[in-house]
Amino acid sequence: MRLLVIFSVLLAALSFGAGTASASPQGKRVALLSMANTNPWVSAWTSTFMKDAQSSGMKVTNVTSPYDAALQSQQVDDAIAQKFDLIAIEYANDQAIIPALTRAKAAGVPIVLWATPLPKQHEDLFMSYVGTDHEQLGRDAAENLVKALAAEGKTKAQVAAITGLAQQLMVQLRMKGFHDVLAKYPAIKLVAEEDGKWNTARTEKVASELLVRFNGRGGIDGMFGMADNQATGIIQAVNSAGLKLGVANKGIVVVASNCMKDGIIHINADQQYSTGTQVPTQEAAVAAKKIAEYFNGKAMKKYEYVKSYAITRQNVQQFAAACSY
Repeated sequence: MRLLVIFSVLLAALSFGAGTASASPQGKRVALLSMANTNPWVSAWTSTFMKDAQSSGMKVTNVTSPYDAALQSQQVDDAIAQKFDLIAIEYANDQAIIPALTRAKAAGVPIVLWATPLPKQHEDLFMSYVGTDHEQLGRDAAENLVKALAAEGKTKAQVAAITGLAQQLMVQLRMKGFHDVLAKYPAIKLVAEEDGKWNTARTEKVASELLVRFNGRGGIDGMFGMADNQATGIIQAVNSAGLKLGVANKGIVVVASNCMKDGIIHINADQQYSTGTQVPTQEAAVAAKKIAEYFNGKAMKKYEYVKSYAITRQNVQQFAAACSY
């Protein structure tokens, strides 16, 4: 029995939630795997994390895989082979990454997810997710869309959503929250849901096509651009089509999330009704702090949620500085 107890203690010490033997972040090597750093949100996240982690004594290596799941899987294998102490990853595809994370688990390399969690059935493959509750972002967007339409006197409406990369779980979670809210308002119909791949130009093209498609079918009353740069694409499409925009003009309502500089500008200009905070600098700072604490011997929670806030004209100045990236 005594041997069994000792063995159980050893297993616990090797688990994801336990601290490391040296109990210090000094010199710990972290592989930071991200999507394209040309994306302003990703760039702000990675630069903040590297600064904060390095100030705690960690050594961070950042490699990118612009939405390339195969390349990212190879990068995980490389990090395992190079014996990194921890991998912090914004993954490209929730199914494609599973084999690589399974190999990391077998090698005893702890995984911290950022930007998006994994489906519940794969919780054993990561130590912690640090970031926003994406369903809440979707709920906030839908609730503000309903409020804006009501302010225009519209209880019946046709709306569309142009999402980030549809294969990503974060996108699916946001749309789940969005659908959950709209289900309470059956007269507000989601008539289109298109993949904008987080890209401004692509979103503008998709929005333009939707405006034409529904021109003879009652028109589009509101659009959800999943990120503020996508809201920019929608606004450009509406303006190019010569249509009214914003609540003040009883025009097309635009809502978004991600809390980017574009969103603040357009909310102040009454071209966009709302956004939601997913502040990359805040999330990255929390991730660096929690990982440093882990190396100091403190277990991380499975979900380290960073609180999000809905931003409208009423409180936009409160978040202007945080959303300036």
